Amino acid sequence: MLGIGVVGPTFPPIEGIARVARSIEEKGYDSMWFPDHLMGWFPQAIWSSEIVGPLALTSPHAFFETTLSIAVASSSTSRIRIGSAVTEAIRHHPAMLAQSYATLEHVTNSRVILGVGAGELENVKPYGLKYEKVAGRLEEALQMIRRLWNAERDDLINYDGKHFKLKDAVFELPPLKRRPPIWVGGAGERMCKITARYADGWLPVTMNVHDYKKRLDIMKEECSKIGRKFEEIEKALYLHLVIDQSREECLRIMEAPLIKAGALLAPASIYENLGYKHPLGEDFYPLTDYIPAKYVKEEVTKALENVPKEVVQESFLWGNVEDVIEKLDRYRKAGAQTVVFWNFTFLGDVAKVKSSYSCIDQLVDYFRED
Repeated sequence: MLGIGVVGPTFPPIEGIARVARSIEEKGYDSMWFPDHLMGWFPQAIWSSEIVGPLALTSPHAFFETTLSIAVASSSTSRIRIGSAVTEAIRHHPAMLAQSYATLEHVTNSRVILGVGAGELENVKPYGLKYEKVAGRLEEALQMIRRLWNAERDDLINYDGKHFKLKDAVFELPPLKRRPPIWVGGAGERMCKITARYADGWLPVTMNVHDYKKRLDIMKEECSKIGRKFEEIEKALYLHLVIDQSREECLRIMEAPLIKAGALLAPASIYENLGYKHPLGEDFYPLTDYIPAKYVKEEVTKALENVPKEVVQESFLWGNVEDVIEKLDRYRKAGAQTVVFWNFTFLGDVAKVKSSYSCIDQLVDYFRED
């Protein structure tokens, strides 16, 4: 079995969250996820009717607050898991993350997942915060959250880290059943080791099967070092998806500007492996370098003209239903237990909204029956 989740609605109307949550639960999906963004991944410089068509009526930077979205999604469901994909401990102090998600454990009847990572520059620097030493900050945040959640009544909690400190603090909100599982987003070697030490699950963004296996090996080795069972960690993967009943339609869709803009999120290493240079810089890494709102139309247009089709195809999980099933089977055999789709299909062709989600429904049916 392979659990399948999708990203929930992030922009108005708010009623859309409950409607979609109820629908995917009825169809047998495993989970629903909400990104924690103030700024989206698409530059508003290209978000015009002549480029994105009807999508121009919305904004690429419209995001409901994550924990409230999780609460709304839980109101009309009873089974699916609902998580953040992912939040961070730069805008959110670890003590507040501990309180918010301990509260959501009650709201969701123990279905919430705290997905947390090192964060992205775009959500930090423009808002007056420092984006530095983020892996170390995440590790301390996880240590602090665990310490707060494990505290007994009347305990005075102390923590003396480089980034966070507690002095005679308390945390006495009891669990309803159990504390929420923590899933770490991030695929670097250090992030894999942090996952092995502190997390209940792993949720990296799009990578090929070979790299996925290599990261799991790092995690498995670290678990062995600290005496932890590797099997305790749920292995997941966050995938950007382009899907249609026709493979040729997918190839057409991937020529669209917004799909190419999605390929700008691939690090320079992927371009280099395919013999190209990243249009936004030779050493470009989106999480640490990209602030989409600052780019003007001419810059973005030029960058999109220099995104090779091979990189686009490498940046997405794509194909018809049978193609995607075959590719997902490879991830499952490599160790993946859950996948989360961010459906990009209709960003390339807005007419594909209904049909693309119908294709994802078929994936859910296949892996549930399998």
